[in-house]
Amino acid sequence: MKFKNNVLEKLNQLDATVNKAKFQVNRGMDQDSILESIDNLKEQIEKVREIVSLEQDDFSQQFSR
Repeated sequence: MKFKNNVLEKLNQLDATVNKAKFQVNRGMDQDSILESIDNLKEQIEKVREIVSLEQDDFSQQFSR
């Protein structure tokens, strides 16, 4: 359950950053601000990827017994 909660929390953070980037684009904010948000998104995606890759693959374990 902790894994699920961690991933959901990271996805909520991703969603918030996407909304921030959309706002920046819609308001015509400077390119540096938008690029910073995009870089932040990349970092957050990598964190989710790390969490998921560290979790054991229950599906494959079910059939290895």
